[in-house]
Amino acid sequence: MKSKLHKFMRQSKISGASAAQIGEINESFYIGVMGTVPPFATIPVAEGMLYDLASLTKVIGTTTRILQMVDSGVLELQTQCCELLPEFPTLRMTIEDLLLHRSGLPADFKEKQLFTEETVSSFLKDFTPYKTTETIYSDIGYLLLGLVIERIDDRNLEETFQSHIFEPLGMTKTTYYPDFQRLILPTEVTISRGIILGTVHDSKANRWPRPAGSAGLFAPLDDIIRFTQGIMLNKKLDGSELFSKAIYQRLRDTSISNRTLGWEKPFGEGIVYHTGFTGTSIGIDLVEQRGLVLLTNRIHPSRENKDYITYRHKLYQDFFKGE
Repeated sequence: MKSKLHKFMRQSKISGASAAQIGEINESFYIGVMGTVPPFATIPVAEGMLYDLASLTKVIGTTTRILQMVDSGVLELQTQCCELLPEFPTLRMTIEDLLLHRSGLPADFKEKQLFTEETVSSFLKDFTPYKTTETIYSDIGYLLLGLVIERIDDRNLEETFQSHIFEPLGMTKTTYYPDFQRLILPTEVTISRGIILGTVHDSKANRWPRPAGSAGLFAPLDDIIRFTQGIMLNKKLDGSELFSKAIYQRLRDTSISNRTLGWEKPFGEGIVYHTGFTGTSIGIDLVEQRGLVLLTNRIHPSRENKDYITYRHKLYQDFFKGE
């Protein structure tokens, strides 16, 4: 695996990576350096360094907590959003619609520079979703799921994810609020924000006044390994189930337009997968109980590296084929 990762790095033109294969063989790899500009260009990637997880936040935090809520009976997959958030009476899409990205919501807001909590609220009050069978991957849908979690748990997402997910799985360094910058990998370098370091790269999550359901978590490889093992084995550290058998089977067996509840399924029926814009990814074979985690800052210093996405897909494809 190490030689494959080195080849992948050369092909995809990234400066460093933290990766792990999990299952019958458990191995972690720390390769390359933190970035391309000083001082990061001379600092080796090492254990404990934090990555901006970007949209992995959707599955690690938001999806997991929503499925736990279904298990506890406080909502159902067929519950309509307007029942949970009555201030948005036209939002008749279900929780399942949002998890499958089939809610009728658009992918994103057109004018991100005007994004505020107030503009989101105004948008959701005025929006009339249409019934659709089309899959549209939607950040807006996961902002909405974050609002649902906040309303039911009566806590912000940092507090509820720590209590219900991170602590039970032993994810001791995963957080929306990293405070040790020397261990955080930089992301994009922009005119407006300079080197983005220690604050969420995603522009909407950065403008959101509290933790968002769509992006914003930071974590080291070790914590993502623990999460991956938790999903793979459906177990918390204390040996209890992460999800009920019924929900876990639903997660494993649902396959609609190559998606299941919150996750993608591009590599096979029993394999769940998700990526983050910053260069992060998790793939888990729930049947064979093996997984691959790849954490990078591929948008450093620029998001123009398009080769990365193609070569990452092939890396996972080969892994799940056993090649």
